[in-house]
Formats: sequence, structure tokens, C-alpha cells
Amino acid sequence: PCSSGSSTTCGSNTGFYVELQRGSSLVIGLRLCTGNDSPERDPITVSLEGSNLSGSVLSMGSSWTLVYNGTSGLQTDPGRSTCGLPQLVNSTIYYKSYRFLVSSKRSSENSMQFSELQLYGYWSGHFSLYETVYHICFCCCSSHLS
Repeated sequence: PCSSGSSTTCGSNTGFYVELQRGSSLVIGLRLCTGNDSPERDPITVSLEGSNLSGSVLSMGSSWTLVYNGTSGLQTDPGRSTCGLPQLVNSTIYYKSYRFLVSSKRSSENSMQFSELQLYGYWSGHFSLYETVYHICFCCCSSHLS
């Protein structure tokens, strides 16, 4: 396990969810920024899921619909504390909650880390950068969200 040293799976299947305070939004892009230390910890494969439910039901896996599953934009290391390339999200559904998960990282290390996730999209018909989640650091071992 993660406590005994480095692994390519430590920090995999970790993430978070956010309920947007502005109401339902359509995400059409995302951009991830690296952490401040080891490039081996950079997320490489990620997913974004949406839900129109709220509250405690969001912690249950059945409330989410897959919106994006692919590369993080960090395949080429941009440097520390630097944002990668924006990734297009092919979605037409507005959701009021989003869940972000990391499924793989660059290489063997004892954890996974990134500093920022930016979601781009539409809210009430206007394009904007919204609900930027700053300084999220997962410096722990592998956990699983179902």
C-alpha cells in the first residue's frame, strides 16, 4: 500500500465534488494546474461527472453522469505550479454539481497532487470562467469513491 512507499496507484481514484452556488452550468472545458513539488505526482488521466442532485446524495456514486474522461492536459510537464493545456468537454447538459476524479498520475510516487482545477462554461447563457477551485492538494494514499 501507499504507506510502504511509492506506487503508480497511490492517490488514484481520489477527487472531490462541488455544488455550484450560481445554479446549473454547462462545462465545456477544464484546465488543471500542477502542484509545487514532484512532477511524478501530476494527474494524467481524469474524469468529470455531473449531477442535478444536491446534498448528501452526492456522496453516492449512482448520482453522477460521466461528462469527461480523458487526459488532464499535463502529459507534457509545464513546470511546477503551472497550468496545463485546456481540455475540451463535449457536453450539452447543464448540471448544478460536478465531481472531479483522478484515475492515473505521471509515475511512481507516494501520492498525487495538483494545485488548481478551472472549469470553463456557460451560466445563465453567458460564457465565463467560474467556480475555480484553488489549492486542492491530495497528499494522501489511494482511496476509492464509488
